[in-house]
This record gives sequence, structure tokens and C-alpha cells, in this order.
Amino acid sequence: MRDQDLVSARHICDQIVQWQATSGGVSLETCRYHRPPASGKVKPWSFGQDIPWLMRALYRFYDITGEPKYKAAADRYAVFFLACTHDKVPAWQMGGALDPCFALYREHNHCDDSLDPKARAIYRWLQQYRTEDANYFNAGYGYLDDDGVFHDEDVGYSNDLSDVGRGLIAYYRLFREEEALEHAVKFSEYFLREHRPGSMEGVWSSKIGTWLIGPRHNSGFENLEVHADEAGWGFSTWSCSLFLARLYDHLRDENLRSKVRKWRWQHGEPSIGTSLQGESLESLMCRIRDRCVTSLRWSFDACQFEDGALGMQGRDDKWLGITAAAIMQYVELYRRQMIPEDVHKEYYPKALKALAWLREMSTPATFPTDGYIPVTGQSRPDPGCNVAWLIAFTAEGLMTGPDLESFGIP
Repeated sequence: MRDQDLVSARHICDQIVQWQATSGGVSLETCRYHRPPASGKVKPWSFGQDIPWLMRALYRFYDITGEPKYKAAADRYAVFFLACTHDKVPAWQMGGALDPCFALYREHNHCDDSLDPKARAIYRWLQQYRTEDANYFNAGYGYLDDDGVFHDEDVGYSNDLSDVGRGLIAYYRLFREEEALEHAVKFSEYFLREHRPGSMEGVWSSKIGTWLIGPRHNSGFENLEVHADEAGWGFSTWSCSLFLARLYDHLRDENLRSKVRKWRWQHGEPSIGTSLQGESLESLMCRIRDRCVTSLRWSFDACQFEDGALGMQGRDDKWLGITAAAIMQYVELYRRQMIPEDVHKEYYPKALKALAWLREMSTPATFPTDGYIPVTGQSRPDPGCNVAWLIAFTAEGLMTGPDLESFGIP
């Protein structure tokens, strides 16, 4: 890792450590993104959807430097998030509690199994969001339409539900309960199937080239004013790819296929060799590769500015964290040999350009306020917890830089 990148990542991670409250959550005193006015539309609180990603950046920085203060803070964030997760919270929180919080805590604390019962409980609670509808899992809350009327139909946001998918895979990996992997396989159809307007039948948009923010025609949420069923955004492009890439790892494990075939046979169900629509596992894996690579191309084709920066849902405004997410997405897919050679030759220079811009803009002297440079103003740094989340992404993107540079062009 370059010396300057280490300095830049350290500066961010030191902020994340400073933001921590005694409880292990986020301090409203030291983190302006969790209190007004920067907290925006989200109420002031020590909890937040940014915590799993703050924690993840700290663990990764500890892995690179070996400095215990970063692990200690990451441990506290993980325990706090798990403690705040109960049977009434939305599905994304349960998924995020399992991965990255529990998964990385256990990875960094091999002899500490004290949180295992909580993880098992969270997995059980997550099953309440199972549905017979095409989305397989619900997010757990409704939405307001453009007229301000509340609808209790599930929002089905792709970013929320990708958290659930990663949680299922992490649970399987840590506890070897094959049922969790089978849920992940069935659930993947929601991310692979083409969206049908007015339905929950899929959240993929071939017209756009990535995952929709959600299947409902609602707007006015988080950083954007677009309608969820008409736009993609960088949060989902990264998170959905990460879920499907991790599922891909297991689908190509022949040993594992045999185990799950046996499990399904014992339960009188069809083999895992077929998906919900009767296709082969090889065909399912091909669809996963296609969706992930198509989405990667959307990130650079639709969102990248001339200087290398990426916007959130197109060339709207320049975000350090979204640029970092595209870099991480590239690395996750390429290291699994999911990116075809011709695509790599075309898009690798674009990824390197994104990395160069990220490095230039993320030093302590150049870091823009909120990690955001307005161009059109169509995206905004609100809510504050999302800004903190993207700042953590920025640190991870810098730490991913050497991996990206190692690939080269064949």
C-alpha cells in the first residue's frame, strides 16, 4: 500500500475511532453526521446503518497495520450493533448484524464464541420476513407515495435485501447449516429476474443495466429524489454484486453441491442442481456473472466523469465513496474470474482512472466536505449516516488499490 494511501486511510479510520461513543455506538458529540443539522432527515441517534461499514473499514485497516486500537474500536462497533438487533428491527439490520458485524467479529476473535447464540437468534428472527411472493424476503417496512399516502406493501429495496443475502451466506459459512445457503439460492432470483412494473417480480433492469433502487414507484428517500423503480444507484450496484459474488463462490464448489443435494433429497425437495425455474446451476452461475458484469459496466459507462470520479446514479455529483465502491466491485469480480478478458481490457483503465482520482482527492489536505463534490446537485449528503458510510467506503477503496493495480492487462 502506498505511503500516501496509508496516511489517507489512517486519517479516515482515526475519525471513525473518534466518532465512537462509550457504548460502542456512534457519539453524537464527536460525529456531526449523527446530529443536526448534518444528520438530515434521520433523527439523532447512536445507532445507524453506517455502523457495519465503519466497523468493516476499521477491521481492514487493522489487518494491514496490526495496530490494536483499530481492532478494539471495530470490536466495540460490532458488539453494539449486535446488541441493538432484536426481533422487531427491519431485515437489513438483521442481515448486517450477521455480515459484516458477526462474521468479521468472529474472524478477528477466533476463541470468542459468546456471540454465537445471538447470531443464531438473529437468523431465526430473519425468517419472519420470508414471503411466498417473488422477492422471497421482505425488507420489513412500507413507503410513502408521491402524494404522501403511506402504503404498507413492502418496499423491497435492493440495497436492504442484499444485506439479507450476505447475512444468509455468512451464517451458512460460520455454522454450516445448509438451509441458509438454500435460502440464499432461492433469494438470488429476486436480483436476477427482470423487474415487472407494479410487481415484486425482480429488481433487475436491463433498460438501465443495473439493479433498481427498488420495485415500488416511490421517491424522496435518502440521498436522491428519483423514483425507486426508475433508477439504479451506487449503493446497490456494489452491495448486490457482493451478495451474488459470494453466492457464486459456493455454487462452484462441487463438494458443497453434493452436500446440499443430499440435504434437499432428505427433505423431499428437488436438487439444488436446479433453480426455481428449473435451470441448471451452471446456467444460474452464468446469469450471476452477466448481471454483475453488466452492472459494473453501468457504473463506469453511466456514472464516471472525465476525471475518473463516479456519481451516485449517473453523472450527478462526484462522490469519493461511490468511486471507491466501483473499485471494490471491480476487484471482487475480477479476483473470482467473473470479468471476461475483453471487458477487462476495456474497463480496467477506467477503474485505474477512478483509483487515481480517489487517491488525489482523499488526502487530509484535499478531502472535500462530506466526501462530496456537487456538480448538478441531483444527489445530496443527506442523511448524514449515509455520508459516514461512504467515508468508510473511501478508506476501503484506498486499501483495495494495490489489489486493483496487481491485475494488469493480459
